[in-house]
Amino acid sequence: MRTKQKLSALSTTREDYLRAIYLLQEKAAGSGVTSIAQRLALQKSTVSERVRELAKDGLVIASPYAEVLLTPAGEAIAKKLTYKHRVIEVFLHEVLQLPENSVHAEAEKLEHACSDVVIKKLAQFLKHPKTDPHGTDITPPENW
Repeated sequence: MRTKQKLSALSTTREDYLRAIYLLQEKAAGSGVTSIAQRLALQKSTVSERVRELAKDGLVIASPYAEVLLTPAGEAIAKKLTYKHRVIEVFLHEVLQLPENSVHAEAEKLEHACSDVVIKKLAQFLKHPKTDPHGTDITPPENW
C-alpha cells in the first residue's frame, strides 16, 4: 500500500470511484465493475483498469467477476467524501436556496475542493444536520 502522504493526494477521479463503490454498497446495489461503470457513466474497461489501480494501492479488494469491496482505508476516504458531499448539499439547498434537484451536481464538484476544516465549520454553521436535502442520513466519519 502507498504511504499516507500519497493517499491524501488522491485524484478527484479516484476519489469518485471510492465514493461510487461506497454508495453502491450503502444501497446494497452490488458493487461489481458493471454497477460502478453505470454509476459513473463510464466504460467497463476503464472501470476495470482503475479498480486494479485502487487494489494495488490497498484501497479496494477486487477479483474478476466479483464485487469490488472497499478496504478499511478505502472506506475511510469514501465516508469522509460522502460526509462532505452531504453537508455541502445541505448548505447549497438551505442557505443558498438552490433547488433540491441541482445540489447533487454542485456538491460533486465542491466535495473535492473543500478542506476538512471548511467542512467542519460548515457543519457547525448548519448545526450538524442529520439528513441531506434528499432525506439521506448524514453521519460524520469516525475520528472526525
